[in-house]
Amino acid sequence: MRSGTWQRQRVGWSLAAFVAAASAWAAEPGADLEARYPPGSVATRAAAEKALSDAAAAQAAIDAQYKAESARCTHVFLATECQDKARHAHMLGQAQVHRVEVEAHDLQRKVAAQERSSQRDAEQAQWQQQEAERARKEDAAHKAAQQRSDQAEQRAQDASRQQAQAPENREKYDQRIAQHERDEANRSSVQLRNIPENERRYQEKQAHAKAYAATRAHERAENEKNRAERERKRKAEMDREAAQPQPAPAAPDPAPGR
Repeated sequence: MRSGTWQRQRVGWSLAAFVAAASAWAAEPGADLEARYPPGSVATRAAAEKALSDAAAAQAAIDAQYKAESARCTHVFLATECQDKARHAHMLGQAQVHRVEVEAHDLQRKVAAQERSSQRDAEQAQWQQQEAERARKEDAAHKAAQQRSDQAEQRAQDASRQQAQAPENREKYDQRIAQHERDEANRSSVQLRNIPENERRYQEKQAHAKAYAATRAHERAENEKNRAERERKRKAEMDREAAQPQPAPAAPDPAPGR
């Protein structure tokens, strides 16, 4: 009797150990995922995408292991306890996968929110720049229109002032013309009075030029006369030298020994 009880206990322990090992084996993909992605480790968009991909693979492995373990538990002693442990291992793996997925999705939402905020800020800045440019153009157009209006008003005032001053201006113009005519008449009178003096100066210049020309002609004649005299003397000297008798050539010396 005691021997039978001992055998049943050994069988129970064996089955419990086997179920525990099977459950641990079933939870292994989730545990590996937990080790690779501890809390707070998903910090970038790329890490989130990789974590979701690994979580999907781990979930598929956990489901496959649970299916296989459930089928195996139908053929073992204490099948209900085996099924409970397999279910518990499956839920534990799912919880680990879910935690990683939640963290990855949260990071993705955070990054997307930051990108939307950055995009809104950029669009806001662009809109403000466009509004500033539009305001600048409107201000420039307003100033240009005001300037044209001021210029038109100034021209109208100038035209009115010119019309009002037309008689006075005409009188001043006539006065300037009359003064110019008087100045021209005075200048002509001075020139007429200076004609005799100018004529005298002209005659003096002509006489001086003639005297200078005569002096130069006399100098040239004297120079020519002097050259002719020198040439005559030179020829006479040459003729005298040619007329003088030439000395007879000396007799050659007698040859030696004669």
